[in-house]
Amino acid sequence: MNSTRVIVGVDGSIAGEQALDWAAAEAVRRQGTLTVVSAYTVATTPADAGFGLGEQAVRERAEEGVASAAERLVALRELRPTAAPAVDDVSWEVVSGTPAGVLVGHTGVDSLVVVGQRGLGGIDRVVLGSVSSAVAAMAHGSVVVVPTDPVAQHSVGANDRVGPIWRVVAAVDTDEQADRVLEQAFAEADFAASPLHVVHAVHPDFIAGPYAMANALSQEYRDEARVAMHDIMARWTEKFPDVEVTTEVVTGVPIDVLQQRLNRHDLAVVGGRKHSPMVGRVLGSMPDRLVHHAPCPVLIAHEPA
Repeated sequence: MNSTRVIVGVDGSIAGEQALDWAAAEAVRRQGTLTVVSAYTVATTPADAGFGLGEQAVRERAEEGVASAAERLVALRELRPTAAPAVDDVSWEVVSGTPAGVLVGHTGVDSLVVVGQRGLGGIDRVVLGSVSSAVAAMAHGSVVVVPTDPVAQHSVGANDRVGPIWRVVAAVDTDEQADRVLEQAFAEADFAASPLHVVHAVHPDFIAGPYAMANALSQEYRDEARVAMHDIMARWTEKFPDVEVTTEVVTGVPIDVLQQRLNRHDLAVVGGRKHSPMVGRVLGSMPDRLVHHAPCPVLIAHEPA
C-alpha cells in the first residue's frame, strides 16, 4: 500500500534538513500530509537544569528544531510551490523518547517514514548505533533513508537541491518480496512522473556453484530468470500503464550492481525484512549496506506488521 501520510524526523543537523526537504517534496508528490517529528531524551543521571540538561531545556531545544523546520518549509514553498505542502497539510510533534524508537513507532501501513543518514562507519554503527540503521532495521512499514548530499549542501541551484526524483531504480528478486518492492517502485515512479528501471542481479557465486560444470546451464538459469521477471513485471505494467519501464537481468553481486546504476536524483527501492538493529548493523544486510553507500535516497519496502 502507498500511504499519503509522510513522517520525517528532524534534529537540527544537515542530515535532518535534507531529509525534511525530501519528505516535503514527497508529501506533495503523494498529495498527502507531512508530519515533522522532533524527539528528545533526558539524561538519566541527576543534572542541574541550569546546565541545560533538565527536561525543560532539552524540550525547548527540540521545539527550536521544529521552529527551524517550519521556517525552512516556508522558504521552500516560496521558492517553488511543489517543493513543500501547504501549511494546512503540515503537522508538528515534539516527543519525549529516543529518535529511533519514536520514528519506528510511526511506521506502518498507513505511513511513510523519512530519516536522514549521517554516514557513520561500520564500527561506529555497531558500537554507537544510528537512527537510520535502527529505523531501517526495525520498521513495521516502508522507510526512506536520505543521505547527506554535499552538492545540495553547497549549492543553491534548483537542480542541485534535495527532493526531485528523476528516476526510480528497483532491485527485485524473483521471490515473495518482488510484488511488495514493485508496488512501491511503480507507485513512486507514478507519483513523480519519472521512469522506472528494474534490476534483477544473478549472484556470480550461484552461477559458479551448482552450474559451474556447464555454461549452457548457466545461460539456462539466466533465461529462466528473464522469463520469471517478464511474468512478474507484466502484472505491474498493466496496473501502471503510464509508467515508462525498463528491465535488466544481469550477473553480479546485487548491491554492487545496484550502486553502479544510481545517481543522486534517483530513488532506490529495495525489499527489507524486519530484524533487530544490532543484527542488521553487525551482519550488514543489503538495505543497511545500501543506505550507507548509495548517493540517493533509499526506500526500504518492509512488509507491514
